Amino acid sequence: MITQQDQKSNTRHILAVAILSLPAMASSLAIAAPASSAAPTNTWNLIIAFLVFAVTAGSAVLNIAAIRNWDRNWGLVSGFPLLGLLLWGALIIVAKQLDANTHALWALEIFAWAMINLIYMVTAMTAKRMFAKHDGEGSTNS
Repeated sequence: MITQQDQKSNTRHILAVAILSLPAMASSLAIAAPASSAAPTNTWNLIIAFLVFAVTAGSAVLNIAAIRNWDRNWGLVSGFPLLGLLLWGALIIVAKQLDANTHALWALEIFAWAMINLIYMVTAMTAKRMFAKHDGEGSTNS
């Protein structure tokens, strides 16, 4: 019998795989697009796609770890950027399917998400720590 904890864990793992696979899908769309230039450009596209995937995965892992380790409310706060990445990645994929010339700088868009996410998570961790410290001081003074 599957427990509620197992269901939550499975859901989180599925969400993590889906989010982490978005940059790879977007990179395959960019590479599969007909290239009018020479082969070195495709090599650079592949290198850039790999770097974007690695940085995005590293940034998303921070959110996933926070969701797993923080209490429910703070876990939700740390999950918002993943929802944004999921929606933005889906938008890029759909737009690329409709017109191959759209989102030509998709790698920069995903990379920007990763950098903004890092700033967001540092802010969330600092706020969480400050609230925990304030709550700890309030309980000892009472």
